[in-house]
Amino acid sequence: CLSKKMSLLRVANRLNGRLHFQGAFRSMSSGSKFYEAGAVPSSISSARGEVIDLAVNLQSTRPGDLIEVPYELTVSSSFTEFWHSAFYCHDRINTSTPFARKLGLQDQVLPFSLMLFLTGSMSHADAAKVQVGFNNAYYHWPGFAGDTFTKKFQVKNIRNTSDGEHSVITFKCELINQRGRVCMSADKTMMFEFASLAPSNVSLPSNEELDTHRFKNHLLSKAEVLGELGSHSLTPLRPHQLIVHTMCRALSLTQSQQLASLARLTHERHFDSKKFEPTTEMFVPGGLVLGLAMSASARDLHEILHEEVIDVAYVNNCHPGDVVSAITYIKSLDENISGDMESLVVSTIGFKNVSASEVEGLDFPVELFEPGMTTRDVEKICEEKLPLLSKKIVVKAERRIVRQASRSEAFLL
Repeated sequence: CLSKKMSLLRVANRLNGRLHFQGAFRSMSSGSKFYEAGAVPSSISSARGEVIDLAVNLQSTRPGDLIEVPYELTVSSSFTEFWHSAFYCHDRINTSTPFARKLGLQDQVLPFSLMLFLTGSMSHADAAKVQVGFNNAYYHWPGFAGDTFTKKFQVKNIRNTSDGEHSVITFKCELINQRGRVCMSADKTMMFEFASLAPSNVSLPSNEELDTHRFKNHLLSKAEVLGELGSHSLTPLRPHQLIVHTMCRALSLTQSQQLASLARLTHERHFDSKKFEPTTEMFVPGGLVLGLAMSASARDLHEILHEEVIDVAYVNNCHPGDVVSAITYIKSLDENISGDMESLVVSTIGFKNVSASEVEGLDFPVELFEPGMTTRDVEKICEEKLPLLSKKIVVKAERRIVRQASRSEAFLL
């Protein structure tokens, strides 16, 4: 029989460069005793509540540390349908099983934005203040409804902010299916409300072992099949074209919370409407904000077969109920990849509560579409040259997409 009272604490211990979830016991007082179940002594008249901290302690983490996540998630068909109800998509590879099977796939493929949302969702990072952005998001292997995913995170880079009060940590995130195959990877950067105890100018190098373009190369090999199936792309696109997307969408508080729960997010800013005012203090999760911007551009960029995200920056917060619209600037176009397919590098900017009719005809400074910009950089450009969008831009995304070139027989969606 133990002679000391112990309280169970949830901690993350460093062991062989890995951060694990495990239980640890802490001695409270030498005079306390344990009692068998049901044998509560009459001298105890109250119990004091305590919070169990399930978050990993990232304050002392270093580049190279692995965070093993014990959770598993099976993506059901109803999960996929709920996603499609919130984010417009009419690309046949995501909506048509017969089309996908003609390309040698077992079923319609889970949308890129859904996979990236799952890849970057971190249940253990409750101390994060904001998500800064994504980089190098690759769809390595197709995900399907019915797949069961696990995740792995590795600390890639750590730095403290100039005021010494916050830390900015970049994680390499991997989404792995039930067969052990990495389906998606991305670098996710987050800001935390503490200064790291181990800031470092060391950055973990990119993992060259992953076959980054395997899924894309498979689709490119099906150029002849795609030619026979025909192109549904609605309009031709050209370099330096700026498209004002007329589609827009908001996520209600209920939708935002439901989608956040499906990805097992736990941050209080997504859920606690008692503590935070929903329309000014609660946040739509970053992966959903990016999904809204991509959804707004989906019809005009149709039909996308494959996509990668080069750089994503979150500029201003997006709250439940904010209507997100978008514009896309075509930076480059390569028509010589395979068959009638074309590869484009585009910059999509999502902004809140400003309609397409308000920005149509405006001259946008080209420097606004450059990747790697901070919130301060974006706001400076907007204040000087585009005041309508000052404090309104919520996300900037540099994307590389592969689609079939437009043909004259395309029909309207």
